[in-house]
Amino acid sequence: MIDKMKCLIIILSLTILCVNEVFAQERRLRKADETFAAEEYYQAMKEYSAILKKIENKSQRNEIYFKIGECYYMIGDYKKARSNYRRVAKDKEFEYFVKIRLAEIEIQEGNFDKAVELYNEILEKYPNDSTAIKGLESANIAVEWMNRPTRYYHEKAKHLNSKRNDFSPSVDEKSGYDHVYFSSTRDESKGKKISRITGDKFSDLYVVKFERNGKWSDVIPLDSLNTEIDEGTPCIFDDGKKFYFTRCLAEKGKKVGCQIYEAQKVDGVWMNPTRLDFVPDTVSIGHPAVSPDGNTIYFSARMQGGYGGADIWYVEKAEGGWSKPKNMGPAINSKGDELFPFMRADGTLYYSSTKHPTMGGLDIFIATKAENGKWTSYNPGPPFNSNGNDFGIYVYGKEDKGYFTSDRKGTKGEDIFWFEKKPQVLKLTGTVRDIDNSKMLDSCVVMLFGSDGTSFRDTSSIAGKEGKFNFNLKPNTDYVFVVTKNGYFNGKGRFSTVGEEFDKTYEYEILLENLNKTFEIPNIEFEFGRWDLNESSKRTLDSIARILFENPNIIIELSAHTDMIGSEEANVELSQKRANSVMDYIKSKGIPEGRLIAKGYGKSKPKVITKYDPRFPFLPIGTVLTEEFILSLPPEQQVVANQQNRRVEMKVIGNDYIPSLD
Repeated sequence: MIDKMKCLIIILSLTILCVNEVFAQERRLRKADETFAAEEYYQAMKEYSAILKKIENKSQRNEIYFKIGECYYMIGDYKKARSNYRRVAKDKEFEYFVKIRLAEIEIQEGNFDKAVELYNEILEKYPNDSTAIKGLESANIAVEWMNRPTRYYHEKAKHLNSKRNDFSPSVDEKSGYDHVYFSSTRDESKGKKISRITGDKFSDLYVVKFERNGKWSDVIPLDSLNTEIDEGTPCIFDDGKKFYFTRCLAEKGKKVGCQIYEAQKVDGVWMNPTRLDFVPDTVSIGHPAVSPDGNTIYFSARMQGGYGGADIWYVEKAEGGWSKPKNMGPAINSKGDELFPFMRADGTLYYSSTKHPTMGGLDIFIATKAENGKWTSYNPGPPFNSNGNDFGIYVYGKEDKGYFTSDRKGTKGEDIFWFEKKPQVLKLTGTVRDIDNSKMLDSCVVMLFGSDGTSFRDTSSIAGKEGKFNFNLKPNTDYVFVVTKNGYFNGKGRFSTVGEEFDKTYEYEILLENLNKTFEIPNIEFEFGRWDLNESSKRTLDSIARILFENPNIIIELSAHTDMIGSEEANVELSQKRANSVMDYIKSKGIPEGRLIAKGYGKSKPKVITKYDPRFPFLPIGTVLTEEFILSLPPEQQVVANQQNRRVEMKVIGNDYIPSLD
């Protein structure tokens, strides 16, 4: 009987221990969930990991693995996040969410092809899934943008970065002797505790000054503002007289949040930080940015009335303080997160967002405000954006340069980058050659005329094997250039730099025609025995008139020739009438009569074949189309030869015409 009692007592004790252990596990799990909900991801990860060792239920273990993956994802440890996600990839409850996260990780690491595969797998099962559709578009856009040229140069800002996280710069522009303020978790920071959110140290505010000796000073902590908790995202305003920043309180297990503070400079030191009471203590806000006139403060917050995650909000100066916060609306905000606003001196708004299209993580967006008060924004792509998180930008007021923050490939955490838009380089270069023998011509005068009223002159010369003319060009300008050389017709070209975004060299090979030869004017046709010009002939003669306008000093002979049919006297008369018709038409286009001589040669000057035409192999180069030669041909070939003899030619007989002053 006693033995039975002992057994019952032992069984009851073990049952109580098991029940207590179950309750303890549920309590620890509930506490971990509360930590996760407070967005203390590093601490939640530790608590989940400790619980996991004692959880036997597979479904419950998978849920914890997924949450641990989420914690690592949120703090940017993608390797460990991927490892935990993959543990539950076959669990139907988490399969979709895991694939979305794995695709996002592949993008963050620059593996766009793998991301595309994952998104396509999701779309096979869920064809209308908007998250996968936008993710797939973003992956393809990212590849396209990364291959797109840019005039922006960027590099790590060595004078600002450390081995820790450095981010969110703001500049007090001092006529070339800038003071750069920024946030950092470097070892010198006051806060010695580890953030329960990131597992990193709390951030402090720092400044670096460009000295008159042309060097950057050492990094200086703002000890008058820094505390043992988070300070960051500085904003300098009013020519360096006002200082706004974010301070985040830390209370174990509670989502206390952040607030915006304003500091004043006293005897060269930032002092007296005062909290700006835009919102109640229970609402977390941060990342201040100020409008150029100081009447509006922009910030990021998760508040009721937003569009999803964190949104960009603003307050305006009102009597006795500031207005109630207003949301910037769907032109700026989305279902994702909008963070780190910055307003340039010209009123352009910069901010970071996870909305589509993004190259991965947070991307920097640029927004402008129209006269009707409506905002429009766009993603500028690289180099500001990458497959990592890009945020915390500062752009100088009057120059296309500044800083931004990124954790892209090649960084150890978050680093600050310097960027500058290179001046656009536009050039015109070319060579001048003889059209007949391709010989390069030197001593050619090249005149360039711009639509902005500028004109430039260069002379081509043969130096070594290659000689070129060169001009530097201006953007958004239409240009005409004229090439002249004694004994040659003038050459001409036209081009434009309007709308050209990148560096470009416009290259031309100018072919000049020697004046000392006779040119057949093609496509001048007359009806049999007539001298009236048809419309196609007039169009050809329009080009001759243009040549004469472009070469205002030359005098030409217009000669007309007939075939062998008919008497000599009749052919001379007909050819003279045809030459006169050509001259009269060219005169009607504004060419002075003193520059034109009309001459009819009848059939006295048969044509000499100077170019081979594969259509007429029976007319080799050098053939003279005399009556004797033509009569030796078969009848159908005689028709072709007679057609060749019926022609109008132009020959330069002078280059000294002096235009009238009238």
